[in-house]
Amino acid sequence: MLIDFTLGNFRSFKDSATLSMETGGGVQQWAHENTVPITPELSLLKSAAIFGANGAGKSAVLAGLERMRQMVVGPTEQITDNLPYEPFQFDRESASKRTTFMVNFTRDDQQYRYAFSYTATQIVNEVLSVATGDDYEVLFAREKEMMTVVPEGLLPVTQRVRPNALMLYALQDWNYRSAIDVFEWFNNDLIILSEHPSGHALDSEWVHSQMAQFLRAVGSEVAGITQRKVAVQFLDGSAFTRPDLYLVYEKYDEEGAVIGREELPLTSTSMGMQQLVVLGLALITAQHAEQPQTILTDSRLDAIHPAALAALLALFNSVANTSQVILTTNQPVLMSQHLRVDQIYLAEKDYRGESQLVSLFDFIDVPAEGWLQDYLSGRFGAMPTVDPGDLMAAFDPNL
Repeated sequence: MLIDFTLGNFRSFKDSATLSMETGGGVQQWAHENTVPITPELSLLKSAAIFGANGAGKSAVLAGLERMRQMVVGPTEQITDNLPYEPFQFDRESASKRTTFMVNFTRDDQQYRYAFSYTATQIVNEVLSVATGDDYEVLFAREKEMMTVVPEGLLPVTQRVRPNALMLYALQDWNYRSAIDVFEWFNNDLIILSEHPSGHALDSEWVHSQMAQFLRAVGSEVAGITQRKVAVQFLDGSAFTRPDLYLVYEKYDEEGAVIGREELPLTSTSMGMQQLVVLGLALITAQHAEQPQTILTDSRLDAIHPAALAALLALFNSVANTSQVILTTNQPVLMSQHLRVDQIYLAEKDYRGESQLVSLFDFIDVPAEGWLQDYLSGRFGAMPTVDPGDLMAAFDPNL
């Protein structure tokens, strides 16, 4: 499970910012439901929500973790490949500085810390450590092309790694156990919700009934869900088949009796329904995964009705849930739902275009609950500055 993620010089985050899933000291509210004890000293949150104005940097936080995942599981193929480098753009210096990512997480009773920094052409440094008591043991480390800490017996492997490739990928390829753990966490346990789910999510028969029950529980009239092989043809004449999801609805006669069923492509349904299906499949498969999952959803839930979304938030923070969900949202009403003060983050951008990420837990004299009105009144910032008069003038020059 994710402990924390830090990014720096990435998109609108010029300076370092950290999203922590570690519980805040002294917060006791809903400890049984909303948190997971890992060790006597460490408890983690099951969910976190990032609020803020449009363009404030909410999406950039999750995009940073997604970018880190992309670089771990999808390495460069040759020495001339550029790295996916997106530094801060609104000053003179940042475009020549490194981007930095660092993640702490737990897997199989081990606590790992993995970090690297890079430019468009090279990995500047890279370090993998594992917690040992109150400290960390460095398993491998590099500064550009020089290895400063090398796993026993793997020096020849490290010497063949290109400047624009991660050492982690090479070491997991050579069966180094700790590197495999980290790679599998990124590849298998870190889930990025996309706009449309893969039809392969329904390859297991048990998912069908659970998914139908999930959709009915959030107010849908869906009778079932299935997948069909759909032919896709390109302009050059080539073709392939892909699995697409279909929702099953009951058909009725004029007296209200069921006379059959009809299948509707998921892509033909509302955006809210599509978001419910994507989320439902992720939650259901996460419950059956070998390891706890960390699910990231960037504004993928905002089309869902607030009543259903409130119920989903309660599900995220329930004893039944064994995974984590981190979401960005433009629905401040969620602050009045089943969230603790340490589960709420605020993203705000200043006049220089620099984003900051702060936890509501870090504000002084914040009550245990009831922050919605304080947020809407501007006490915590991270609210858009809207001038209705200027908005009208943009359309009517006579105002």
